[in-house]
This record gives sequence, C-alpha cells and structure tokens, in this order.
Amino acid sequence: MLALVLVAALVVPDGPLSVDTRWSDWMRDGLASAPEQAARVLDWAGRGLGRALTVVLVALPLLLRRRWLGLGAFAAVELLTPLTTELLKTLGGRPRPPDGLAHPLGPSFPSGHAAYAAATLVALVLLYTRPGPRRPLWWALAALGAAAMAWSRTYLQVHWGSDAVAGTAWGWALALAVFAAAQLAAARAGRARGAG
Repeated sequence: MLALVLVAALVVPDGPLSVDTRWSDWMRDGLASAPEQAARVLDWAGRGLGRALTVVLVALPLLLRRRWLGLGAFAAVELLTPLTTELLKTLGGRPRPPDGLAHPLGPSFPSGHAAYAAATLVALVLLYTRPGPRRPLWWALAALGAAAMAWSRTYLQVHWGSDAVAGTAWGWALALAVFAAAQLAAARAGRARGAG
C-alpha cells in the first residue's frame, strides 16, 4: 500500500481525475450548514491545537502507564505521517481544487488530514484494544472515522477525492508498518535477552 501511494504521487496528474471532478461537483451541490460545520470541526481536529490535543490525549495514558514500546511506536507514527505526506506532496505537486471553503497551504496530493486521521485511528485500535471478538468493531469504527475525515476534505473543497483516498491509505499503511516494526524489534530484543 505504501509503495502504491508513493508511485501515485509520482504519476498523479496536475488536474483532477474525472471521478474527482464528479465527486467535487456532488459535494459542492450538497453544501449545507450542518455538514459544513461537521467538516470544519474535523478540519480543526486535524491541524494545530486540535491535532496536538489529540496526540496528548492518546500519548498521556501510555506515558503514565510506562508503556514505552507503545509510546515509541505512537510517537514514530505521529512524526512520520506529516513528514512523509509532505514529501509526497512535494513529489506530486498537484494543485488544490479552486474556491475551497478553507485555505490550507501546499500541494493537494495526498491529504495530510486524511493520513493523520487514519494513522492515529489505527494507533488507537492497536494501543487500546485487545485481540478478540470485539476488535473488528473497533476496526470498523476506525475506518468510519478515517472515511469521515476524508469526506470532510472533499466537502470543504480543499482536496480532490483521490487525494483523500491516497492520504487515508498512506496513513493506515504507515501506522500498521510502524507498529509491526516495533513488535518485531521488541520480539528480537526479548529473544536476545533470553539467550543472554
């Protein structure tokens, strides 16, 4: 998945795909007060103070419980997600849709908000749920939250649909990769301690 989004960043056209245009028109035609307010709340949650508060609320219990592996993996996800999405934006250089309801800076592909939401929601599931019969429900809620953030970016006309989909896929895959690497490193360290 990470490789697919990376390749897409290199070949994404400057203009929107036809499906992007149709989706954007549909979003523009459906503008209403309540959905716009919901989209603006998600916009706030994905940047600046909103984002910082979310990160602190996720990280603080890990710190207090001294869950160092989880905290380290979460910190890596939260640092790598914006860094890598900015790199992909630079590679792609795709312009944003015209006449957005918000005015973020920089290129459009992929959506940094969507990547952040997906990565953070994956981290929440991995950090705060246990494997078992209820975990699929948590994964479904994480997917719904990531989809809501992706929708909000297109509703506010600050991203094309393909930007939001790519950002979601990037964040989801990046978080899974980081947590898998952390688990592998912890298992190797445990084996090394056991052998020594």
